[in-house]
Amino acid sequence: GTVSLASHFGKYLSAEEWGDVVANRDNASLWEQFHMSQQAGPGQKMPDDPAVPQLWGMHHYAGFDIDAPEAWKIWTGEVGKGITVAVIDTGIDYNHEDLKEQMWVNPLEIPGNGIDDDGNGYVDDVHGADFANEDGDPMDDNIHGTHCAGTIAGIGNNGIGVAGVAWRGVRLMALKFLTGSGSGRTSDAIRAIDYAVAQGAKIASNSWGGGGSSSALRAAIEHASAAGMLFPAAAGNEASNNDEVPSYPANYDIPNVISVASTTWEGEMSGFSCYGNSTVHVAAPGSGIYSSVPGNSYRTLSGTSMATPHVSGLAALVWMYRPQ
Repeated sequence: GTVSLASHFGKYLSAEEWGDVVANRDNASLWEQFHMSQQAGPGQKMPDDPAVPQLWGMHHYAGFDIDAPEAWKIWTGEVGKGITVAVIDTGIDYNHEDLKEQMWVNPLEIPGNGIDDDGNGYVDDVHGADFANEDGDPMDDNIHGTHCAGTIAGIGNNGIGVAGVAWRGVRLMALKFLTGSGSGRTSDAIRAIDYAVAQGAKIASNSWGGGGSSSALRAAIEHASAAGMLFPAAAGNEASNNDEVPSYPANYDIPNVISVASTTWEGEMSGFSCYGNSTVHVAAPGSGIYSSVPGNSYRTLSGTSMATPHVSGLAALVWMYRPQ
C-alpha cells in the first residue's frame, strides 16, 4: 500500500526527481504517496512472493503474528526428509501454481491407469482420496481445503502468490470428505483419518467440526494418536465457550488434539471464535487470512478454519527442523 507523511508543521513530504526528500507540500497528491514494502531485519528472512505483504498472520507491524520471518531465518524446510501433512477438508486443487510441487504422491499408485495398484480400494489415489464421492480424485470443488493448504505449505520464495508457514519439505495429502457445499459425514471423516494413518502422515490438519461426540470418531483419533500423528482442529466459529458447549473433534481430550481459536491482527480474539480456558489450547491468526483458492487464484477468508493451518504449518516446520 501507500502512505502520505506530514511534518510537525503540516507540510507533506515528497520525493523529488533528483532524489531529495523534502517537506514542502500543502496537499497530499500522488506525488506525496510513498509505497510501503516489507524488508527483512537482521534476525528475519523474507520470501519474494508478491502476496507476502498481505499475509498479516505471518508478519505484521502490530506484532500479533506468528513471527514467521524469524523462524524462516533458521529453517524453511528446504532440506531434510520432509513431512507428510494430511489436509482433511474439501480437497485440494493439486494443480495450483503455488501447491502442485508440494503435493504428496502415492508411491504405490500408477497415475491414470484406471487400476487400484496398491489395493486400498481407491483407483488412482495419487494425491489422496475423495471419501465424499468414493473415488481417488480429491480435487477441491469448494475453496476451503485449497485455502488451508496454502497457509500450511504454499511454496515460499518462488516469486508466485503466497508463502506458507513451511516453504518446502511438506507433502500435502489431500483427503476430501466434505462436499462442494461444505457438508460431510462423520463416517467419511473417520475413513480419511484412517487413510492418513495408513499412509504415514505425521500431521492431520482439521479445519472442520460440529455435531455431537462420536465414539467411532474418538476411536479413530485415538488410533492416530497411538501412531504418532498430531491432530490440530478448529475450535469452532459459534463464539461460544467450548468448556460449556463442546465442539468436536476439537473437544476430544486426546493427547494429539490441539484445539485452535482465532485472533485478529490487533491481537484480539476474533468475534466469531469459540474459546475455553480448559478445552481450547492455542489461538492463531484467523481473521482476514489471504491464501490460495482453486484455479491459480487467491482470496481472503476468516474462521478458526484459517487459524488451524497456521498451527499445522508451524508444527510441520518444527517437526522437520527437529524430527526427533
